[in-house]
This record gives sequence, structure tokens and C-alpha cells, in this order.
Amino acid sequence: MAEGCAVLDRFIETFNARDPKAWAETLNFPHVRLAGGEVQVWATPEDYAKSNDVAQFAKTGWRYTKWDWRHLAQSGDDKLHFVLQFTRYGDNDRKIASFESLYILTKQGGHWGVQARSSYAGITAPGNAY
Repeated sequence: MAEGCAVLDRFIETFNARDPKAWAETLNFPHVRLAGGEVQVWATPEDYAKSNDVAQFAKTGWRYTKWDWRHLAQSGDDKLHFVLQFTRYGDNDRKIASFESLYILTKQGGHWGVQARSSYAGITAPGNAY
């Protein structure tokens, strides 16, 4: 559980820092996201970082995201399933929206990372993971 929460903390920290390369380092590949009626797959960290310029997302009025809660639903030696909720915020800590999600973390070559995500957050632009 602690390793999984540390990965999720780093995931949200790098997302909020608008650092797509560091954000990609919190993932395992291929990385899969189900959202907005689409299944998106990124084969490599480079592909992911290239298609996810988080600074562009900030132009929508988003400023940061926080976890509201995280529950470990299932666990094994090399896989963790987290049911969670995150909230997106704009200027002056204005709540934009909250989304329940399922994040699947895996351990590959000793590295824990988010391998798959399913959320109701939708897709703000084709190819993006936010």
C-alpha cells in the first residue's frame, strides 16, 4: 500500500508541476487510459511525454489536481488496484470537477508505476491523458 501511495503522490506531483517527462516516469508501459469513450495506449515514456503537454491543459483554467481519497481494492506482489477520486481546481482554489477512477499499478523490473487508468474525466484534446 505504501509503495502504491508513493507512486500516486509522485504521479499527481509531476502532473501539477506540468512536467510531462517526470509524469511519464511515474507510469509503466504500455500505458492504457480508458476515458471519454476511448481507449488510449502509449507504448513508451517518450510517446507519453510528447503527447501530454500539461501546460496546454492549464489554458483551460485548470491550476492543480488533488486526490480526495484512495482505497486499495486489491493487491498482489506485483499489482495494485486503487479505487480513488481526484478533484481538479482552478484559480482561487475553485473546484472544477471531481472524478472517481480506477488506477492499476504494476511492478516491472523493480519499478512501481501506473499501468492503466479508467476514469470519467473525459479527454480534453485528442491524444492527451488529462
